[in-house]
Amino acid sequence: MTEVYTEGIAFILEGATEKTFYLNILKYFSTLDVEASFEKCISDTDGEIFYVWSDINKKVLVKLYVVGTVTQIIHSGKWFKNRCAQRQKIPWSVYLCYDTDSPRADISKFFEGDWKRLRDTLVKNHAKHIVDLAASADIEDVLLCDMEGVCEYLNISVPIELKGRKGKAKMKALYRSCGATYHEGERAETMIQTLNFEKIVLSSPIGLERLKKHLLKNEMS
Repeated sequence: MTEVYTEGIAFILEGATEKTFYLNILKYFSTLDVEASFEKCISDTDGEIFYVWSDINKKVLVKLYVVGTVTQIIHSGKWFKNRCAQRQKIPWSVYLCYDTDSPRADISKFFEGDWKRLRDTLVKNHAKHIVDLAASADIEDVLLCDMEGVCEYLNISVPIELKGRKGKAKMKALYRSCGATYHEGERAETMIQTLNFEKIVLSSPIGLERLKKHLLKNEMS
C-alpha cells in the first residue's frame, strides 16, 4: 500500500553538520506538539532513508540531501526532480541550508547565475516554496547561539573572549581549551543534542521560526 502524504519537505544541505543539526531540531519541534511525531524510515524498494513528520492534521514526507560543499548545491535540482517530485506528486517545500562564509556576506549572489537556474529548476518541478536557511558564516555560528550549552557540554566556563573569526574556528578553539577536538557531522551530534533549541530558534541569524511555524501550524508565509 502506497503511503499518502499531505506534503513534502526537501532539505538541501551544504554539509553533514547541517544535516545533524536539522534532524535534531526537527525532533525538538515534534516535542512541542503532543500530537506530533518525527520518525526515521527506510524504503522497502531501494533502501533510501527518509523521515516522516505526523500530527493530527498532516503527514509530511521529509528528505535530506547533503551536497558536500556550497558550490555543489546548484547541482541539486536533479536530485529534487528524481528523488522527490517525480516519486511523490505532492506539494513540496525546499529548504536550502548553506553557509554564507561571512557574517557580512551579500545573500543576493545566491539568487543569481547558477543559483537562479537551480531555483528555476525547483519551481519547474513543482516546488511551491523555496526557503533560504543561510547561516551567517558557519553552521557553528548557529550552534554557538547557545554558547552556555556548548560550554556546559565541554565542562568549561564561558570565555570572556572567544578566539576565531567564524563559528567553526570558534568552536574548535572552545574544544581545544579543554583538550578536546571538535569533529563535524554526525560526530558532533552528542554535543548538538544537549543544546537549548528554544534559545537557538529565538536568537539564530537564520529563519528557524519559519520552519517551526511551517511544521506546527502548517503555514508558509
